[in-house]
Amino acid sequence: MIANGLGGAAFAINPALTFFYPIGGAVFGGPVFLLLLAKVHKRGALVITGVVFCILGLVTGMHWGMDFGALIALVIADFIAASGKYGDMKRNILAYMIYCIGPAGTYFVFYIDPQGWAKTMLKNGTTQDYIDTMSKAANASTLVIMVLGTFAVAALSGFIGSRLMKKQFEKSGVTA
Repeated sequence: MIANGLGGAAFAINPALTFFYPIGGAVFGGPVFLLLLAKVHKRGALVITGVVFCILGLVTGMHWGMDFGALIALVIADFIAASGKYGDMKRNILAYMIYCIGPAGTYFVFYIDPQGWAKTMLKNGTTQDYIDTMSKAANASTLVIMVLGTFAVAALSGFIGSRLMKKQFEKSGVTA
């Protein structure tokens, strides 16, 4: 969660690039996510992280769509990882990809109801200038790039994480 936030933060602060937050968020988290699954083989661990994410999101003034999307994505990711008993690397990478698209829920709400989204964000403290710049950057290709880019970067980060699992964590006994 923190690794994803660090990766996406540079995009989130810029209203013209904010739609690419999920892509940036997918960069660093793959190894951490896979290590979590390797260490905690219990159903619900991902849901608990989702609840923590939602609480932090609400406290910091994020749109409810981000929190709702993250929670739904983590429930689905937990089912996917559990279906492989948390040991099937392909399912774990797929679970990571689903997890990474979750925070995009706020942008899906933006595309469905831009005025409602803006009203909520203004109440949460976002400036009108930020919303106006963001609205100008929004188009159909931005949405497609956000979704496909997030899945691609998450898959790559998950792949790198799987290599680190084999090369570093398993050999050193971290996941044993």
